[in-house]
Amino acid sequence: MTDAIPHPHPPRDLVLSAAQVIVVIACIAVIFAMVLIGFGTAAVATVQHAEIAAKLAAAGAPSFVAWLLVGALLLVEALLYLALRFLLELRGIGNSVKTGDPFHPANAVRLERMGWIAVIIQVMVMPLGALANWLKPFAESLGDNVEIGINGGLDGGGILLILILFILARVFRRGTAMREELEGTV
Repeated sequence: MTDAIPHPHPPRDLVLSAAQVIVVIACIAVIFAMVLIGFGTAAVATVQHAEIAAKLAAAGAPSFVAWLLVGALLLVEALLYLALRFLLELRGIGNSVKTGDPFHPANAVRLERMGWIAVIIQVMVMPLGALANWLKPFAESLGDNVEIGINGGLDGGGILLILILFILARVFRRGTAMREELEGTV
C-alpha cells in the first residue's frame, strides 16, 4: 500500500463546482429580489400609499394597515438580506473546501453564523405570517385571490437545519483541533 501524496491542487469536484455556481446564482437572485422589494416598499410608502389605504379602507381594514404593509415589506427585505448573508457564508465554506482545507477554523465560525441566521429567520417569519393571515380576509373582500406561502409558525425543516448547522460547527471545531494536534505530533 502506498501513501497518498497530497495534491497541490485538489481534483476537480463536479458536485462542489455545481454547488458553487448555484450559490452564486442564488445570491444574484436574492440581490435582484432585494432591489425589487426595495422599489416596491418605496412605492407603497409614497406614491401608492393613498390608493392602497383607500382600497384597504373599502375592505373594512383599519387605517394603519397600509403602514403595516410597508413594515411587512421592510421585514421581507431584512429576510432577503439574511438569506444573502447565509449564502455568502455557504460560499465561503465551499471556497475553503475547494482549496482543500475544509477543517479551517473559519468554517466552524461560518457554520455557527449560518445557524444563528437560520434562528433569526425563523423568529422573523412568525410575525410576517401572522400579519399575512390577518390581512387575507381584507384582500379577499377586495376580490383578490390570495395565496399565503408563510404559515407564521415554527418550521420543522428550519429547526432541523438549525440543529445540523450548530452540530456541524462543533464537528468542524473538533476536526480543526484534532488536525492541529496531529500536526503538532508529526
